Amino acid sequence: MTKLSVLSVDFGTTKTYFSKCPADDPSPVSIDFGDGRDGVPSAILYRKGKDPLVGQTALDEYGEASQGERKTMKLMVNFKPDLGRSPEAGKAAENFLSCVLADARKQNLDMEPSARQVLFGVPSEADEEYRTALKDTSRRAGYGLPALVDEPKGALLFHLQQRDISVDRALEGVLVADFGGGTCDFAFLEGGEVLHSWGDMLLGGRLFDDLFFQWLLDQNPGLGERLRQSGDAYFVLSHLCREAKEFFSRSMARDRTASVSKVCAPWGKLTDLTWEKFVERGRAYTPSSYFRSMLHGVPRDELEGTLDLFEWFRRTLTGGLTEKSIAPGQIALVILAGGSSLWPFVADILNEEIPAGKGASIVRSDRPYAVISMGIALLPALKKKFARTRRRLKEELPAFLEEEIDPILERRCETVKKKFVSWAIASYFTGEIRPLLEDFRKNGGTLSSLRSTLKARINAGEPLLRANLEKNLPLLLSGLREETKELMSRWFAAHGIVLPAKEFALTLEMNSTVTILSRLKTPGVDDLLDVVTRVLGGIITAGTALLCGGTGTALIAAGPVGLAVGGVLGLAISWLIARYGKEKVKSMTEEIELPAWIASFLLDEGRIRTAEKELKTALENHLEARLCPVRQELEEHVRSLVLDEMAALSEVSGF
Repeated sequence: MTKLSVLSVDFGTTKTYFSKCPADDPSPVSIDFGDGRDGVPSAILYRKGKDPLVGQTALDEYGEASQGERKTMKLMVNFKPDLGRSPEAGKAAENFLSCVLADARKQNLDMEPSARQVLFGVPSEADEEYRTALKDTSRRAGYGLPALVDEPKGALLFHLQQRDISVDRALEGVLVADFGGGTCDFAFLEGGEVLHSWGDMLLGGRLFDDLFFQWLLDQNPGLGERLRQSGDAYFVLSHLCREAKEFFSRSMARDRTASVSKVCAPWGKLTDLTWEKFVERGRAYTPSSYFRSMLHGVPRDELEGTLDLFEWFRRTLTGGLTEKSIAPGQIALVILAGGSSLWPFVADILNEEIPAGKGASIVRSDRPYAVISMGIALLPALKKKFARTRRRLKEELPAFLEEEIDPILERRCETVKKKFVSWAIASYFTGEIRPLLEDFRKNGGTLSSLRSTLKARINAGEPLLRANLEKNLPLLLSGLREETKELMSRWFAAHGIVLPAKEFALTLEMNSTVTILSRLKTPGVDDLLDVVTRVLGGIITAGTALLCGGTGTALIAAGPVGLAVGGVLGLAISWLIARYGKEKVKSMTEEIELPAWIASFLLDEGRIRTAEKELKTALENHLEARLCPVRQELEEHVRSLVLDEMAALSEVSGF
């Protein structure tokens, strides 16, 4: 790939924009020719016996010249649309571009074409004749044989570099509406490539220049004759009325209810300009005879009769969408380019035909006229940057998962576990289970009855359990999504790209979780009852040993439980065996009707606290197991998103 820096040219009808960009750094700048303005007016003034003037200097010179001086001058503007159709327009374009280059050299501006890769923007719908004419004009003007880049791609690249859109969004269905001074161009891109393009080479800002020209004539009686005699109609229409149009457009973008005025010195004044009056004129526009005489190679019947400029724009848009079979739902993004896109009605019509509710959004720079030139200029550097970014994302992904994602997952899961387990112990165990155990200690009863009562209470508490889970788990997933997106946004931003607007579809099956946790509660309580059963079993073993005349060996063999009961339980065991018989005690442990004093001893406070701790541990372990798939899903989602981004960056690098 060439290491030459880039000089890009967006050769426009009203203005031409020049930008340059280093080969390895996507930081384009517009070239300032000394007047502090964006772009150079596409105008050339031929003067008898003198070198031509171009740009704003040409317009000012012509505007300030006397009537006698103007007889030795010829001002040419609006020649770009007629390139390839009119030899006069072609010559004017060549001279204009060569004079701009000569002026830059005189000012020692750093834009020498021979030391740069030269890229020219071209309308997507331009035919081969126009493209060839543009290349030849560039070569003859001293820029060498340039590479041509579709103008819509420049607009897309500009907003991509500005982080107005993500890389994956740039590869979706993108509609670029380039509404400039002389043409209205639409292009539909997918994967960054122009799939369809259409437009109108007559529909452009110069029609609105003529609309304001006629408005000026209507408000200043006799001005038409004065202009005919002085020969200044060309200047007033193409320059003064264009300035009035741009002033009005900016004013209406701020407040469509305003009424504004504009002086067009020394020829007159436009007063009480309102949006309603503008719309009325735009819907019933008839090109002036003078405007039609300015056009090169345009059949007269194409601009005959009354025209609705707004519907013309709408038809151009919808006609292309229909002809190319592009459904509004295919369009994820609309990019506005060109100075005329600043008109409020442009966004209005686009929103009506491609509603935001269908997924499309509209993006426009505050300098839409310059985005194409700057976007084209950064193409080579942006491709290199994205190749570097792709490599770095791949290298950094493992560490990002381990050092950034895992800690937030661990922290949030731990928070949810603590919150849920604390609730389960406080509200569920302390509030529901403990009272049953306390009642058993106080009143006695059978272990089987206690077991069934506990299970019934557990089943009755399931809705409360479900409600708590439904409250806390979504908060976990939502918080996890947002924090992960924030971390990834910062990571991507550090590499100069935007995080794709994709959903982090983390899920956790609620019904499955509730069912398993409900089942968990029973084993948790069963563990508690098993403790009681083991205690009772130890008591029975100890009692049997005592009744058989043992010397304490059986109690020792019974383990810690047997040792714990000691002599105190001797009386209890004797009572049980005396009343029920040794065999029945052995076989019907859970059916024995225990008196309160035995129940109280068997379920002392220490054993209840132990059961509480065991239940807490069981809940924590279960939640950890249930949240493990979330961890895996999150890591997989991050990995997938990064891989998709790498693929998208690879596609952009192939532009």
